[in-house]
Formats: sequence, C-alpha cells, structure tokens
Amino acid sequence: MTLAQQKLFYEAKLKEQQTEAATLKNAIAKGEYIKRDDVVAELQRFFTTLKRSMSGFSRKIAMEVAPYVEPEQVRLIEQNITDTTNAVLQQMSVRGVYDAKK
Repeated sequence: MTLAQQKLFYEAKLKEQQTEAATLKNAIAKGEYIKRDDVVAELQRFFTTLKRSMSGFSRKIAMEVAPYVEPEQVRLIEQNITDTTNAVLQQMSVRGVYDAKK
C-alpha cells in the first residue's frame, strides 16, 4: 500500500470512529442510556427482595407437606430446600448462572 493509500485508509477509519462517538453522545443526550449507578442500585434492591422471598419459601413448603410426613422428615425437607435455595442464590451472585447438580 502506498503512503497516500495508507493515509486515505486511516482517515476513513478515523471518520468511522468519530461518527460512532458522535452517535453515542447523541444517544446519551437523548436519554437512551441508563446510568450505571441507577442500574446497580435497582438490581441490588431486586436481588435483596428475591433473596428474602426465596428464604421463606422452604418454610412454606415444609408446612404444606407437614400433615403427610413425619416431623423429622418435614425438618429434613425444609433444610434440603433451604440448602438448595442458598446454593442457587450463591451461584447466581458469583457467576450469574445456576448449574443444577445431577
């Protein structure tokens, strides 16, 4: 590639980058992007609520099966559900994905 061709090539690349930057600035000015802090705060509130809801889930299920099984079995069921729920929440908080054990 000659120097003139290289100059033309890199000037075109520069114009593309400037166009992308201007497009991003315009989108931000229009309010099409959300502030990171707002997203983080909203997700923290959501996951706090999710954790509280999921934490009470095992007790509710245990009380529903209580009339049909022995008290020791009810406690075991409740503990298994609690352990599984905590494992799910832990995995989701670290990697964002839950891999169920088979």
